[in-house]
Amino acid sequence: MKQDRRRITSISFLLMTFTAVFAFNNIINATASIGMAAVPTFLFATIFYFLPFALMIGEFSSANEDSESGVYSWIRTALGEKWAFLGSWSYFFVNLFYFVALLPQTLIYASFTFTGHNVFEGIHATLTISILSILVFWLATFVSIKGISWITKITDVSGFARILMGIGFIVLTLAVIFWIGVPSAQEFSTETVMPTTNWTYFMTLAWILQAVGGAEAVGVYVKDIKGGNKSFVKTLAISAISIGVIYALGAVSVGLIMPAGQLQDNYSTALFDAFTILGSHFGVGNGITTRFVGLIMLLSALGSLIIWMAAPVKILFSEIPKGIFGKWISKTNEEGNPTNALIIQGIVVTGLMIIPAIGIGAIDTLLATLINMTAATSLIPVLFLLISYIVLRVKKDNISRSFRMGSRNTGIFIGILLLALFTFAFLTSTFPSPWALIDYFQTGTYAEGSVNPLFKLLYNILGIIVFIGIALIFYKKYETKQKNN
Repeated sequence: MKQDRRRITSISFLLMTFTAVFAFNNIINATASIGMAAVPTFLFATIFYFLPFALMIGEFSSANEDSESGVYSWIRTALGEKWAFLGSWSYFFVNLFYFVALLPQTLIYASFTFTGHNVFEGIHATLTISILSILVFWLATFVSIKGISWITKITDVSGFARILMGIGFIVLTLAVIFWIGVPSAQEFSTETVMPTTNWTYFMTLAWILQAVGGAEAVGVYVKDIKGGNKSFVKTLAISAISIGVIYALGAVSVGLIMPAGQLQDNYSTALFDAFTILGSHFGVGNGITTRFVGLIMLLSALGSLIIWMAAPVKILFSEIPKGIFGKWISKTNEEGNPTNALIIQGIVVTGLMIIPAIGIGAIDTLLATLINMTAATSLIPVLFLLISYIVLRVKKDNISRSFRMGSRNTGIFIGILLLALFTFAFLTSTFPSPWALIDYFQTGTYAEGSVNPLFKLLYNILGIIVFIGIALIFYKKYETKQKNN
């Protein structure tokens, strides 16, 4: 192992994990959907999913300390090469569409930062934002190719910005309530905090599980961390607890500062509204508040862009068999980054961004479609990991590793518990409400402004079949080639 690669400190890795996982708008969206029930739900997700999942990642990494590819090597350890490829492919494929949604958001945050409002409006907005998004993505691709020393510069700033936004909002909100003496905007009681177990809540639970996920992406940098796997596991566990607590306290703070009527189902402006209300209590004008929030969100978005650009490509291309895609695309540089694969990724994303640029639909419509498509598929890589962990503890528990999440039986029990929870979340995010489907079949209509439930059902299922099918075709050709050699 090359010691000169161990350049990430524990603090930088903590900030990198925050960049991969924490996002303040997750708090806003959860509370907009289920109100103050988001508070116990975030705590539930942290205790019963995020923390044990982080420890599970630590165990996987300790069994593959010399690996470059994180998720790929973890799945391969338990399930073999084919399933490792499918799991890695799912990370890569889902992210292509995530980028198309993230890039315009990044530019909009930049617009708020420098002008105080969204300049991407009007007849030429779609073309402008598409071209600028392509330029930003290629700049981020260059940073990713340069390697971990450049990546950590971005994620250090982004992670710090996310922590500042989360903790700052909580502290200032508490000051408004207990120092200035402003009464709470919402009532906190058993009735308002306890979840209502309807389909909306279950769909939001699935989304919250995604909100506290993402730590698996940083596993590709275990060889770059000072202190090795021991530091990796410790920092990841601290990150899991910290992020979960900030999410829960953040949800409380939103309830303290924002009236339920202004918050409910407000997914477009609630983030800026919350900080505008907060700033008004301290005599800060809307323009200053909007620019500040825009800057923090811009730094957060840039960090997300960098970490999710580099990690999935590295997972997929750094250690998969060379014959699947060919030697050229799998070639890595001295940093362990598959440079040619990053270039190919840039070309594909450029193609996806050109769609609105040549006038096929408004960008808002395109983004809504892309986000809907990735909603279910984004959970699939985690399902691969959970199944792999159970198989590891059941059949291959004798594999040498410096860290284990409890005894063999404890590991199996936790793995099965997480798999059941996440499978439920996967199903509720893939399928529309059964009552909405029944109503649609009976009346042939659906609520104004919502998605046709039958279309959502077919679209999500076909999306999963198509993207898994592409991976199977690649691997089938590889197997055939191996047999003929």
